[in-house]
Amino acid sequence: MSEALYSTPILRLAATIPHIGLIDGVRFRVQKTSRICGSRLTVSVDLDASGRVTAFGQEVKACALGQASASLMGQQVLGLDRASFEAAEAAMRAMIAGEAYHFPAGFAEFAILEPVKDHKARHGSVMLPFECLAEVFSQR
Repeated sequence: MSEALYSTPILRLAATIPHIGLIDGVRFRVQKTSRICGSRLTVSVDLDASGRVTAFGQEVKACALGQASASLMGQQVLGLDRASFEAAEAAMRAMIAGEAYHFPAGFAEFAILEPVKDHKARHGSVMLPFECLAEVFSQR
């Protein structure tokens, strides 16, 4: 593994994950697991009438990269709407595919995970927050 893959900033993010703990009584609970590495993320989410995230909790059982991605999502998730989420998800998918990308406002820090593009076995782990929220928004 390259040094950039587990850089100090990524490890700091992994150590400071917001919204730890699942929330009872919310509309959505989603669990996703990376088939390649076994990283797992469970989220509990509530949306308001306009489709914005109003409550969010997460249980993270993932490698440092998955933890860092969950940490970054946790920083941006409250107030997030479907359109903003989809723009961020598209940028993340492009970035890990090695394609041109542009994160929307609030999501630029996800670029710290760019070294993952060279490690396909880690793609699933960093995409877990996106996969969980994609399911939430699709169920709305």
